[in-house]
Amino acid sequence: MTRLALITGVNAVGNGLYATVSVLYFTSVLGHSLALVSAVLFAAMMLAMAADLVGGRLADTRGPRPVFQAGLVVSLAGMTAMLAAGEVAVFVVAGLLTGAGQGLCMSSNVALIRRAAGADAVMARATLRTFLTAGLALGGLAGAGVLAVRTPGAYLFAIAINLVTFLWCAVLAGRLEVPGRPATGAPRPAGLFHVYRDLRFMLFAVISALISVHHHVLPFAVPLWLALTQPSLTWLAGIALVVNTVLGVVLQIHANNRVGSGRGAVLSFLLGGVTIGASYLVFAWMAHAPLGAAAVLVLVFAVIYSLGEVVLAAGAMDLQFRVVPGEMQGQYSAAFGTMHGLASAAAPALLGLVVSAGGLLGWLTLAAATCLLAAMVPVVGRRFAFQPVG
Repeated sequence: MTRLALITGVNAVGNGLYATVSVLYFTSVLGHSLALVSAVLFAAMMLAMAADLVGGRLADTRGPRPVFQAGLVVSLAGMTAMLAAGEVAVFVVAGLLTGAGQGLCMSSNVALIRRAAGADAVMARATLRTFLTAGLALGGLAGAGVLAVRTPGAYLFAIAINLVTFLWCAVLAGRLEVPGRPATGAPRPAGLFHVYRDLRFMLFAVISALISVHHHVLPFAVPLWLALTQPSLTWLAGIALVVNTVLGVVLQIHANNRVGSGRGAVLSFLLGGVTIGASYLVFAWMAHAPLGAAAVLVLVFAVIYSLGEVVLAAGAMDLQFRVVPGEMQGQYSAAFGTMHGLASAAAPALLGLVVSAGGLLGWLTLAAATCLLAAMVPVVGRRFAFQPVG
């Protein structure tokens, strides 16, 4: 697991750097229009979801390590093309390769963790999430430096660094030692879309995906709402992100360690969702508070939200292992990821509506919906057949 943790951290640094500078690199350095960039990013996201489904199936039938390594190699090819993507055709190919590589890595990574860690898969994933969060933060910080310099050479250097991280991770992935496919009792039904007929799991996946809109609250909705209601406090959006990162790194392993059973995971998911919903109420209240009190409420919101996110993630990660057959982990993870991908695509529009049109009522509605969705999981969980992770 040490090597996998290194891969996760290194890859996260590169991805955090790339995510911070990519849009301005595409428009300012490569000279592409925002319309073209948006279209390519959307196509890449759709391809990533398709590649995730195929990669999940292959991870279960051929083994997760070669699929995961292939995803890193395809991403490496995409980053290489991105260095010279001034031509529209090259830019489109580079973007699609990047999306396909990301998709191949997604579900195969979860299957890889389960194969490699066995009975310790839940805690292993919590540890890797900590490395992921820290790596993304470090990459984002480096990206901020690139944005401060704002020269073509700085942007190209950032893309090259991300390329090197993919190369390094691909080499390390080839040295991972992964046990063979878990032994099974009765054969499982095959087929790329078989998982979608598991209605209990898919209902949980849909609930989790709808709540996952919260992932876009801090980077997207918070600065917009502050700019509309407390313009002088807009800078606190960055502080809220820092608070979220620090608490995530410090508390995630501890939160997962407290989830000792399937029922515990369900309760953790419920508590996390309700806590996130409560944080929205605090943030909505901030809009009508005096300046000093509003600043305090933003920080209180950031703490409550971050605690809820950590607890929710602990329950969700545990359930993704406990209610899934080990030999089909890749396919189930791909289906779960597809639901989250669709929700992620819709999240900016939904949150934009909450902020611009809904106002205070919008935040109250979002809080109520989040709590209601979280409360549905214990009902769905009554019919889950929890199984050991290893």
